[in-house]
Amino acid sequence: MNVSSVLFDILVVLIAAKLAAEGAERIGVPAVVGEILAGVVIGPSMLGLVGSTDETLRTLGEIGVILLLLEVGLEMDLKELGAVGRASMLVATVGVVSPMILGLGAMELLGFDFKTSLFVGAALTATSVGITARVFGDLRALATTEARIVLGAAVADDVMGLVVLTVVVRLVTEGSVSALSVAGIVFVAVAFLVIGTVAGLRLAPPLFGLVERVSRSTGTLVALGLAFTLIFAEVADAAKLAPIVGAFVAGLALARSEQSDRIRRELAPVGHLFIPVFFLQIGIDARIEAFTRPAVLRDASILLVVAVVGKLVSPLGAIGSPGDKLLIGLGMLPRGEVGLIFATIGLQQGVLDDDLYASLLLVVLVTTLVTPQLLKMRYTRLRTFTPTTVPLPNAPAPSGEWVRVALDAAVDAAHSPPSPELLDWLSTVSSTPFTWDRRATDALMRVVEHGNARSWRLLEIVGVLDKALPELAAALRSRQSDPLLLDPMSTHRWPTVERLRAVREDDPLHPEVEKLANRKWLLLGALLSEGLDGQKSPVTQARQVVRRLDLGAVAEQEIAMLVADRALLWSAARRADGLTEESVLQLASHLDKPEHARALYLLSVVSGDDRDAWEVERMTELHDLVQAALATSSLTGLEARNLVGRRRAEAARLVGGVPRVVERIEGAPRAYVLREDSDAIARHAQLLEPLAATSEARVQVSETDGGWWTDVAARDQPGLLASVTGALAGFGLDVRDAIVATWPDGGALESFRVWSDEPIDPSLLRAAIEKALGAPLASTPLPEATVTFDDGASPWHTVCDVTAPDKPGLLHALANAFAAAGIEVHSARISGEDGVAVDRFEVTDRDGRKLGDEEKAAMQRFVAGGVTTKRRRFRRATFAVTVL
Repeated sequence: MNVSSVLFDILVVLIAAKLAAEGAERIGVPAVVGEILAGVVIGPSMLGLVGSTDETLRTLGEIGVILLLLEVGLEMDLKELGAVGRASMLVATVGVVSPMILGLGAMELLGFDFKTSLFVGAALTATSVGITARVFGDLRALATTEARIVLGAAVADDVMGLVVLTVVVRLVTEGSVSALSVAGIVFVAVAFLVIGTVAGLRLAPPLFGLVERVSRSTGTLVALGLAFTLIFAEVADAAKLAPIVGAFVAGLALARSEQSDRIRRELAPVGHLFIPVFFLQIGIDARIEAFTRPAVLRDASILLVVAVVGKLVSPLGAIGSPGDKLLIGLGMLPRGEVGLIFATIGLQQGVLDDDLYASLLLVVLVTTLVTPQLLKMRYTRLRTFTPTTVPLPNAPAPSGEWVRVALDAAVDAAHSPPSPELLDWLSTVSSTPFTWDRRATDALMRVVEHGNARSWRLLEIVGVLDKALPELAAALRSRQSDPLLLDPMSTHRWPTVERLRAVREDDPLHPEVEKLANRKWLLLGALLSEGLDGQKSPVTQARQVVRRLDLGAVAEQEIAMLVADRALLWSAARRADGLTEESVLQLASHLDKPEHARALYLLSVVSGDDRDAWEVERMTELHDLVQAALATSSLTGLEARNLVGRRRAEAARLVGGVPRVVERIEGAPRAYVLREDSDAIARHAQLLEPLAATSEARVQVSETDGGWWTDVAARDQPGLLASVTGALAGFGLDVRDAIVATWPDGGALESFRVWSDEPIDPSLLRAAIEKALGAPLASTPLPEATVTFDDGASPWHTVCDVTAPDKPGLLHALANAFAAAGIEVHSARISGEDGVAVDRFEVTDRDGRKLGDEEKAAMQRFVAGGVTTKRRRFRRATFAVTVL
């Protein structure tokens, strides 16, 4: 196998598939048609860029068709299938049996053998639910009786088609056509569908629930979902059934798991790559010269008549039911992707020759292209001659009140289908004017709180969304533009809203939900953030919706924030520095209010299925830190934010706008900025920039009232405070105050106000500090010192208070004890009165976490007993946090 040739073929196929799909969508033709025609163009019939014997592409196409049937199963609602009604089931039955019998008979009359005739008849049975649903949706006719019958019949048609495919493939490959053999094959097929589905429904939910709980890798769930599908395909193949039947059953099973949305979403990109390869392969296998041969055109014409007549008679199953029978028959015409699967399998099995394959391909293309136009013409004609009103007993007049009636019906539709009379009435009054009022808003909120996919589908098909919520209507149309969409119900699910509503008392999120002032705003925000995702100007559209509902300025601000910041908390939690004080304070200042932060946290936790357990835990930790920060107004309040901004701006002006120094000022820890004035911030930033080498220290000394400010800039490293304070003690300098700050890039500033009768020589002090870096630790015991710890005083740090007799070298002794105990100091506040020093330190362990019992005990031991010579273990801190 030539790797270069394979890669070239894949390149050509992928580009051709996407160009064809884009072009087809723009001219209103189903993407599948464009992909087939693209296959003809790049195949042997025209350009010859790709050969029909390429096994790699054929394998990729086989994977694509397995993914396609998995998608069908994932999107199929078994409850919907069971509720399609008697008329839909009868229409589906007639629509499968009649074209099969007519096709079989026509092929027999043309002189083909029984196997071929049987396979051609089977290939004409299936209806493309996607194409029909798209046309009825474009016509805003999904609420009509005809659309309901056709869509229900098409769903049932898919399942019947799979059984027919299984039976026919077995018959033509085994060569046996006895009644007993047919009965056995049908039994095996039905048994596999039933037993496989039941077993899968019992196995999939607990299995994938367990996988989601224990997995840490992002791709584990979707990989096992695909493996689950391939297992079912293998079992089906072992049972001598088509592998795609197993893929369909796997999809039905996976659809009932809580992880189905995530599996569907993560498999979608894979499907976008592989499924078009299957349809292009159909065009590659076709021989365009065959389309001009008289025999092919003759067979195609006969099969087209059979295909049309076989489906037009399907409304016989709806006799006695309301609705236009011709419109129902036209809705059953398109064969689409399922017919193509039949034809391709027939060609691969050698049952169909190139001419018959070309004939079937022409039939599929013609019915796919012509049906939308025929449906539009018939529906327009019916609307023209149908009265504009339909009497509905005890119903309100067809005015703006109809929207409220539809909203109430949508709530009921979540559990039971609306009556045909109500649907017919709503479809006729949907063109009347409407204005939102309080009652309609309350009704909409009930839909958000209690509705489901059926509710939103009802609102779309009766025109409520277009009339009253055009932003959501446009979003749904955008969802439905996916050329691989098979089930129109899938676009009407709002998983985020459903998960928020599913929070129960035993759920860890329940306490946070209970603290919300207005839970309805969160649900509406979740709906709009999910519904408008990917739309142009989603925040503006969300504001328009809230204004239309007249919920008030506060609700508008809250909901707009949720839409704008939907991914903010999740992204912040995933960053390596996401839990550092500076990051948390910036986030808290942006969110501003505990209510905003809480609502965004709840929305973030339930949004999407691709959240791993560690991500949720980290997001929860971030939320707790944000709430703690918001409770400290001195750090996050408006006054603090304004003060931080003013000081940073003034410090930037003082350094002359030098870019690197200004960047250092902008990255300065917030707590440090709140304590220091602009002059000190500017001075420190200039000293720090550029960042010193590991073994280097920079020192500058400036006189101040009551002593000298001694500023030391270095790289953050374990024991840095001990080295600096040791050098200060060696010069006999008495520390009166201290500032410690650490930047995210490892820049460390340690500034001390010291007392000295003589000026301090910066160069000598720098040399002493550099000599002390990495030197062994040693300090005298402080048995009279009292050391206490408080883990609750700060969201990030353990606060360590030390009370001891004030004497020279005290700070150095404490710094040595911290270093020996493996404790990082992030801030120091030195004070004393009447000969007693009261020093407060905010500290963490080397990994940036609050102290454990081991570190606390070590600190108390080293303070009381002193630190004997101890070699320094230099290990760069992996978690840089700054607090003053």
